[in-house]
Amino acid sequence: MTNKSTKIIKVDAQNPDNSKIKQAAEIVKSGGVVAFPTETVYGLAALTTDPIALEKLRYIKQRQEEKKFSLCVHSVEQVEGFIENISPFVYKLIEAFWPGPLTLVLKSEQGEMIGFRMPDHPVAQMFLKEVNAAVFAPSANFSGDNPPSTADQVLAYFDGKIEAVIDAGPTELGIASTVVQIDDSGYKILRLGAISEQMIAQIYKRINILFVCTGNSCRSAMAEGLMKNIVKGNDWFDISSAGVAAFGGMPASHDAIAVMKKYGVDITGHRARRLTNQMVKVADYILVMENAHREFMFDRYWRVKKRIFLLKEFSKDKSGKLAIQDPIGRNINFYEDVAKIIKQSIEGLVDRLK
Repeated sequence: MTNKSTKIIKVDAQNPDNSKIKQAAEIVKSGGVVAFPTETVYGLAALTTDPIALEKLRYIKQRQEEKKFSLCVHSVEQVEGFIENISPFVYKLIEAFWPGPLTLVLKSEQGEMIGFRMPDHPVAQMFLKEVNAAVFAPSANFSGDNPPSTADQVLAYFDGKIEAVIDAGPTELGIASTVVQIDDSGYKILRLGAISEQMIAQIYKRINILFVCTGNSCRSAMAEGLMKNIVKGNDWFDISSAGVAAFGGMPASHDAIAVMKKYGVDITGHRARRLTNQMVKVADYILVMENAHREFMFDRYWRVKKRIFLLKEFSKDKSGKLAIQDPIGRNINFYEDVAKIIKQSIEGLVDRLK
């Protein structure tokens, strides 16, 4: 391991010099270990694809081989490179708390549990983007000792043992991240930190429902309005809608608005949205109107097949086909028939969820 004094790279925490950050990133990319600040504590960065760097990290941390290192990333796509099937709950936590002091421990296809974090610190974010790869990033202390909140504390542990430290002053929080392990059975908090147990539980209990049709101006717009009305008073549903070929910002159709008024539902403020990857990722149930929508979803979002359903599957009326036909261009009576089918289906869905 290195015998030279550790290089100190001083940067402004709020306006870091990119050329200095690049110096630190190049050290990591060439197999070195660099300490860097996060909003919680200082961490040690080593390239995940370099076994020699990993061995060096173990040696200086004095950590046994069976204890794994968590990873720091600068994008969700980097997590997806390690974990194929990510649950909506994980994506909701990411949406709520990343970047931030939350480490997510997820199971890979090989059965390995891997921890991931995206720091909320401008220096850390710039540094990780320059490295352009996930890095092993444990706290910058010997195993079992207190994690450091300043570069001087890092040097007290590792001066001469690591190649460099990015000194951006004291960290904001000074406490470690909350660590949550998530698998098919639910979640377990492995370490409490800046994110409370109650904050995690509030995310876990919520159910995200996404209705999908073609233009998001008739069927899915009515479905969204009807379900919000049916579950009014329940605070554990997040209900939305989108269209696979929607023109964003378009209002609901005149006849859809008129029919919904008969049910006491006001959708005059509805605006169409085109379906996005993020909508799909966080949805626990994706309810489509016809087979064409389901095939579209299966083709583009095959990883979430188990969460895609034809809405009419939940209707107690099993007569006829499962498709809910598009009423666009049809008369008001057709709209009323479609609305009735949608309402019956949503009532069945709510009963199932209960």
